[in-house]
Amino acid sequence: MPDRVTREGLLARFRRISDHRSTRNVRHPLASILALAACGVAVVGGDSIIAVWHWASDACPQEVLAELEVWRDPFTGLRVPPSERTFRRVLGEVDGDQLDREVCAYLAGQASRQAGAPGHPDTPGAARPDTAEPAEPTQPAWSNEREARRVRQRDRERPAIAGLLPGAAADGKAVRGARRPDGRCLQLLSLFCHNRHATLAQRAIDTKSSEVPELKPLIAGVDLAGTVLTADALHTVRGTARHLAEDLGAYYVLILKHNQPALLATAMAALADGTDAEHERAGTGHTEIDRGHGRSERRTIRTAPADGVDFPGAVQVMRIVRHIADLHGVGKSKEVAYGITNLPAHLAGPAHLGTYVRRHWGVENREHWVRDVTFREDAGQIRTGSLPQVMATCRNLAIGAFRHVGHVNMSYARRHYRNDARRLLTLFDL
Repeated sequence: MPDRVTREGLLARFRRISDHRSTRNVRHPLASILALAACGVAVVGGDSIIAVWHWASDACPQEVLAELEVWRDPFTGLRVPPSERTFRRVLGEVDGDQLDREVCAYLAGQASRQAGAPGHPDTPGAARPDTAEPAEPTQPAWSNEREARRVRQRDRERPAIAGLLPGAAADGKAVRGARRPDGRCLQLLSLFCHNRHATLAQRAIDTKSSEVPELKPLIAGVDLAGTVLTADALHTVRGTARHLAEDLGAYYVLILKHNQPALLATAMAALADGTDAEHERAGTGHTEIDRGHGRSERRTIRTAPADGVDFPGAVQVMRIVRHIADLHGVGKSKEVAYGITNLPAHLAGPAHLGTYVRRHWGVENREHWVRDVTFREDAGQIRTGSLPQVMATCRNLAIGAFRHVGHVNMSYARRHYRNDARRLLTLFDL
């Protein structure tokens, strides 16, 4: 069974964050300030501390402030939230990486509780079936989102391919509105779960580094054994592949581009022979067609053994061709991508590999795009200390919690919880 810490609520997690303030004359506990920030970001303040402060001061009822352990004025008996200046100063001093670890552990704990029923494939000690897809979250009775109905309809019409392994996508994002003291924008590297659409880990990238060396410390606290990690061409390096395959017991699906010219040339040569139809008949090819959003997309993938490929653990190489056309069949674009993986053919055929590559873009569509558009991350200009990373962590927390209870449309979810702040107590286990 999961340990007790894994099952802690959000407020208990926040109490574990180091408070660097002097113990004298501290009115507002750090855990309370973090809880108010998390709730405020979830409903009103994706890009501004002032919006969070306004919500806490004007719209948050006294009973919710009491549950969040907000300071109580001994003279009036009322709960008084911190000032905007206190929010900015205290959150700017928080260790952003420590907060990320605790928030991601909390989101993982939500998933383990959902999967805690006996016999569930994600329950520790339970026998795992051929597919490791987690059960869909139970849709709340009040949920009537158009997007959620469409997702359920699509899942009924096109069920998931059997035998898919759990997956996670590693990708970086620039918080463009935030600036470090040296003038550079904040860069964050995230690990995003393919299946649950929640952030498993996040880490700030050092200004003198890049994403590549930061991946190893990012995944250090995540159990990736038997998990498929997808990443773009930047991470297609020998050290990363060796660490995933040999040290962590994980599988990788990596994209090949011109930063690895010898590997790319070898893969292109191995996949050049034959037609798509011949590969499909031989079981090394797969074609999938989607229609929607005013366009038609045809994705064709072919695979070949990675014979003679000098790359740690490599077993297969792949080529994916994407044809985009309008609904009348008039072509718009064509894209060709090559990749490499240590997944053997009996665990991942062409359809599986194509699904893993496609799901990798969930980190862009379901995390980065939502933070930019719904939560207006890039429009914010927060620059104080670690505050940009803290706010980004709060956005990840809100997105993960919304998706855990069955929301698909994040704007719908924000309105639902903004209309009654007491709902946030249940959402975040406060």
